[in-house]
Amino acid sequence: MKRKLNAAMLSVLSLIGLSTPPSTLLAAEAIAPQEALVDKIVAVVNDRIILRSELNRKLLQKAEELRAQNMNIEDTQALRAQVLDSMILEAVQLSRAEQTGMKIADEELNQQMEAIAQQNNLSLLDLRNRLNLESDDGFNKLREQIRNQMLIQKLRQREVIDRTQITESEINNYLNRMTLANKYREIQLQHLLVALPESASQQQRKQALDKITKLRERLLQGEDFAQLAVRFSDGSRALDGGNLGWMQDSEVPTFFAKQVANLKKGEVSEIIQSPSGFHLVKIANERQAGTQQIDEFHLYRFLVLSDDALQQTQAPSSLIKIAQEIGGLNDFEALNQTFADIPKDVNANRDLGWIAQTQLTPELQSVLATLEVGRASLPLATENGWTIFYLDGVRTVNQDAQDKKEEAAQAVRARKANEMFDLWLRRLKDEAFIKITL
Repeated sequence: MKRKLNAAMLSVLSLIGLSTPPSTLLAAEAIAPQEALVDKIVAVVNDRIILRSELNRKLLQKAEELRAQNMNIEDTQALRAQVLDSMILEAVQLSRAEQTGMKIADEELNQQMEAIAQQNNLSLLDLRNRLNLESDDGFNKLREQIRNQMLIQKLRQREVIDRTQITESEINNYLNRMTLANKYREIQLQHLLVALPESASQQQRKQALDKITKLRERLLQGEDFAQLAVRFSDGSRALDGGNLGWMQDSEVPTFFAKQVANLKKGEVSEIIQSPSGFHLVKIANERQAGTQQIDEFHLYRFLVLSDDALQQTQAPSSLIKIAQEIGGLNDFEALNQTFADIPKDVNANRDLGWIAQTQLTPELQSVLATLEVGRASLPLATENGWTIFYLDGVRTVNQDAQDKKEEAAQAVRARKANEMFDLWLRRLKDEAFIKITL
């Protein structure tokens, strides 16, 4: 029987042009003209090109996503422009990552692919076969898409989040506010930006202010925030209807914070000005973040290289015996001598530290549920070979009470990084060579 893929997986597949719903195909005529047999370049970004076929595929995917949210976009030209801009921004970031020599290790990528397979109750081999049936070389297309997403996230972490400086007083102020409030409110924030150049003229400022003033009037008259964000916002989340996701009050960018604190659910803010332009925000939803206890596991990992582990139904009996005889950390560390022919860098980072249960694959969660502390798991098949996990400890922690100062530091850094992100993205774009031929 053919297994159904979950919604998250279908979204991933659509990124590479697989599993296209029939309604999307029917919508093609309404959104894009019939393509010629010869593809055309619609944009050049540094040394990268964007093809018309790629743009149309992303356009159809985004239109389908919006329709699934009951957002029927009538202005398809505005949507096309937003989709192309998002593709340009992605290309700019990938280009920047390449310039700085940033890469995603095959091991990291393989772990992510295994997680995707596990989320859909498939083995990695089943996932590969399914994708390759859906499309020629579909598995490698998905791998490349996931690699790009991971690369962009790694770039943002290094160039925005890690460079965000915070002070001890900011951390202490955060802790004091949380103590006084004695609660954690989480809000789902929507955002609309009309951007300004860094050295904007008086005329440019007036035009931008007029534009956002009219947009606010339309919102107050009842027009949908997400619809207007998709069509007119210059923010990085425009194609998501301006949805910034769930965040604590403490993570809201500073220049939003005062207005957001006084907003009720469903209300639209006054016009907010920042170095990047004029903003409008709206609280789409809110919730109370409660205390949660979670299990954490201190794990070690050892990989025994094998090209055909995924094709085998069971690990070699000799390897199973070795894993069963491990009775402590010293026995586990002795695997280095047992498999001295494996390159040292393969298992250089054996100690994975404490990992929350929610961060583990369902398969590994199942294994750890019955594994005793001080023992090793039976070998698990992965794309690169057989992996043995050693369980060094288990603990239950109060997620909200765990290391309050570190949590405060992360929250303050996240807030300041949110303020910097759009500006950083626009600067990357300004520094890039971009030629649009659409």
